[in-house]
Amino acid sequence: MNGWSRSRALSLVAFAAVGGGCQTGPGFELPPLDAHVDLGLPDASPDSADTCASDCEWRCEECGATEVCDEAARTCEAPRCVPDRSVGEFTFCFATTDDGYDVVVRYDGDEPLDLARSETKLNGAPIDLTDRFDASTQTFALRASGLEPSKYSLLLRMTTQSGRAVRPLFLPMWIGPGLRYSEFTWNDAIVYQILTDRFLNGDPSNDIDNSVGSLAEVRDRRSQWQGGDFAGILQKLREGYFEAMGVNTLWISSPVLNSHQSQPSVDPNDRRRFSSYHSYHPVATGYTHLDDYGYANPIETAFGTAEELHALVNEAHRRGIRVMPDFVANHVQREAAIYARHPEWFFEYNPCHDRWEVARIGCWFTADMPDFDYGANPEAVRAVVDHALWLIQEFNFDAFRADALKHMDDVFIRALKAAIVAEIETTVDDHSRALEPSVFYMVGESLGGWARYHVREDMVQGQVDEAYYQTVRDSLLTFGRSLRELAEFAVVNDRAYLVEQPTMGGAGGFPGAIMGNFFGNHDQWRALTEAGGIANPDSYRRLRLAQTMLMTSPTNIPMLYQGDDIGTEGRQDPDNRRMQRFAGLSPEEQSSLDHVRRVGRLREALPALRRGLREQVIVEDWFWVFRLTYEEQQVFVAINRDADKRWRPPDGYVDALGVCRDGSVPTLSSCVFVPEDQVP
Repeated sequence: MNGWSRSRALSLVAFAAVGGGCQTGPGFELPPLDAHVDLGLPDASPDSADTCASDCEWRCEECGATEVCDEAARTCEAPRCVPDRSVGEFTFCFATTDDGYDVVVRYDGDEPLDLARSETKLNGAPIDLTDRFDASTQTFALRASGLEPSKYSLLLRMTTQSGRAVRPLFLPMWIGPGLRYSEFTWNDAIVYQILTDRFLNGDPSNDIDNSVGSLAEVRDRRSQWQGGDFAGILQKLREGYFEAMGVNTLWISSPVLNSHQSQPSVDPNDRRRFSSYHSYHPVATGYTHLDDYGYANPIETAFGTAEELHALVNEAHRRGIRVMPDFVANHVQREAAIYARHPEWFFEYNPCHDRWEVARIGCWFTADMPDFDYGANPEAVRAVVDHALWLIQEFNFDAFRADALKHMDDVFIRALKAAIVAEIETTVDDHSRALEPSVFYMVGESLGGWARYHVREDMVQGQVDEAYYQTVRDSLLTFGRSLRELAEFAVVNDRAYLVEQPTMGGAGGFPGAIMGNFFGNHDQWRALTEAGGIANPDSYRRLRLAQTMLMTSPTNIPMLYQGDDIGTEGRQDPDNRRMQRFAGLSPEEQSSLDHVRRVGRLREALPALRRGLREQVIVEDWFWVFRLTYEEQQVFVAINRDADKRWRPPDGYVDALGVCRDGSVPTLSSCVFVPEDQVP
């Protein structure tokens, strides 16, 4: 059966089978079998076609329009749920098990659907419902069983018989037991930030020629395209690189097509030219399945194809890893078709340089980056929100890192959040908390004291926490602050955003807040450089202190920037965006990678490190011990910037990092003490 076992078949109700339970024709493309995809479709080999046809005839013709055909039992059954949720013109229900789901969808519109002109997908792959549609009830119902753990998302883009496009229906479901699948909450996330162009060149055939056209004006190699792509990320996914660190979420660069011309500097007086390798100069903004704005392909070609992006996301989901792209909505690049079509949707040129606060909303980052005027143009809000929804639904994304949040009118952020609640979180019960696996998490970027402002139930669940970054940097990397200051900050900051407080003329913080902790990213000097670089013999040990702090800070989400797993040097942009290295690591680099792998896996294994309450045990200027408690579990963490210290955990506890023994906490080291029987 070429791996498509009938015992794992996708069973569907009469008149609503995926591919009629018997799809064998061209155009049904799925990732290769060696990628461990099993959507339960029957074998499409020629010698099985006749058997499939007879089986399908038995299964589906015996069952009524409101019954689910259970192939394994060869019976017709009632679905496990009754439609009780509404989105647009659909009423639907879903019910999940550890290895499958039932879905019933009824179309309630005034005119019949035309399935021949409609589009339906499962995890990005087209599925054919034409032969199994009950026109009398306008109802689809399906059952999938024997599924491997992963995310399974149905997308219905329907068209009526008069040709009217119906608002799409998107149904995301995480199947499978365990923390990475159906038991996941966003308090459990561990994020690894990937600057896609600078991660790994997995396919040189899609590389951009930096000598062509105006790109030849980009003289600094660090500002040129360097070849990282979806294929490189997929390669490391399949190697288990991220799981080895406990990572369950990838933050990738925006996948939307960018300019392939050279770009001016933020400073109008700086004559240097730059490329758009970072993917913050989008041109295909506004693209949806209904309006392509003239783009045959809206995906960044330097990163790969849409099919490769689907493969990346599907592989991540099979491994229980979520994918969170950067979403760039504040501006476009001047070449963008949406700017040519609707120049009235944008502010007039108004430079941001040295005016980031006084011109916060309405300024252009560069002279070639028109800034959306959302406050005066509700049509622009709708167009970009629809683009965001298309992106999520088409590629089955799980979250957004929302770029430049503080530079956009609040009306856009609220509209985006409302649309995501209504049209993406269709399988979520409580939209106010990020405690269900299908919640779509948004973490914003609002630097300069604006972090709290947008953390609201009607905006985003979290922000990259600038105060956390500054305090950890100063206390553990530069040594500009004491450990006492870090300790006093951290205990409060763990839960600081769960309560609304006044800020920046408004108020922010709510019980569902989950912030993003970081000690380095693509906009900051590299952590190792802050620690003194390779010239400082202690810099890697300082880096490992920051790694421990990141992975043992509860409640909020650790966000580890590529290169900070091994210790990469770099000053300001573009020096802080060097290509990631995987081979030829120095002993210190390998030790740092081994360390973050151990502490990351500890965070994944121990709920106290993710969800616990942090309490002080010892607080000194250069030595700190804290306790994390969650339900019956307790974990102790020691961080030492002093000379060798003496501290013993309770009896039965051992350092899971293997650093502290016999009551000794060595200088410039950290230890995580757990009950001996809980060491993963």
